[in-house]
Amino acid sequence: MTALIIIFSILLLLFLISLIKINVIAEYRDKPKVTLKILFIKINIIKEKKAKKKSTSNKPKSQTKKKNTKKKSKKNPKKNDTKKESKSTALLKKQGVSGLLDILKRLLSIAKGSLSNFFKYFIIHNFDVKITLGGDDPSDTALGYGAVCAVVYPVMGRLYTILNIEDYTADVVCDFKDDSKTTAFAYLYGSIRIIFILKIAFGALFKLINTYLKMKFR
Repeated sequence: MTALIIIFSILLLLFLISLIKINVIAEYRDKPKVTLKILFIKINIIKEKKAKKKSTSNKPKSQTKKKNTKKKSKKNPKKNDTKKESKSTALLKKQGVSGLLDILKRLLSIAKGSLSNFFKYFIIHNFDVKITLGGDDPSDTALGYGAVCAVVYPVMGRLYTILNIEDYTADVVCDFKDDSKTTAFAYLYGSIRIIFILKIAFGALFKLINTYLKMKFR
């Protein structure tokens, strides 16, 4: 009788653990940041890198000047390359807009492909995307607005139909004020229960064993 109680208690504990949610908080403020939250434990998967402090050297000024001139000569070709690009494409690269667009397109591809089984059980409670386009030239800002809208709204609409999204907003605006900046922001909050992760893992393991047996006894 005691053994049955112990076995039942262990199974009940495993069942309660499997019902625990794994919360995923992803944020993009020109750079991506992803945090996992399990009960009271937070795990930073992708976090912003802190800028390294410049080391102060006691070398003579004559030596430092020579190094600075060399650095400037190396950077000059890059500046010439950026001049060849159109202003609209350069606008998309400011403040990480192109990076956010790449992430959205990548999310759509994996949601339809390799991680489609995972996203069946992953619930997105909130998904917000906001891009503000600014610049000195209103015509370039308008061109950038059209290029960004052509990517953001179709991709977000497709994600809404594929993923389990409860609430989302997609907003692309222009700021024609003087000295306005281009900014990109995205926030995603979702969760999945551990029991579904175990189900996906056991399903993948079963497929792997089944494929191995077929190859072995062919």
